[in-house]
Amino acid sequence: MKLSKLEHYNIETVKPEETVRFYTEALGLENAPHRRPDVSRPGTWIYVGDVAAIHINFVEVDQSGKTGAIDHVAFEGHDYVAFCHHLRNLGIEFETVESPTLNLAQIYVIDPNGIRIEINIRGEKLGS
Repeated sequence: MKLSKLEHYNIETVKPEETVRFYTEALGLENAPHRRPDVSRPGTWIYVGDVAAIHINFVEVDQSGKTGAIDHVAFEGHDYVAFCHHLRNLGIEFETVESPTLNLAQIYVIDPNGIRIEINIRGEKLGS
């Protein structure tokens, strides 16, 4: 069980044009909505080199809480079953989403500051 890299962070914004313009014009990153999977919310992905590092969801109502517009921070992880057992043994509440067709398992946990952490585990047998 381990984390190997920061994958992306997710922003929910009521200012889509301004947000995309900031990341593309001010920071020189690539806006690539065509590389984003077909999901239910409108939005885009911003690339840093070959990495979709910033996922932006366009929302109608600002629902930001104490963490601001950051919805979650995602890491690449390994050993899904061990991660689930480890969190259970620590008494930490978490949620899972298993997507066998995508060969993806996700673990969601809230840090002590209220920030949602997403752990993406690919290519492993599922089952928590």
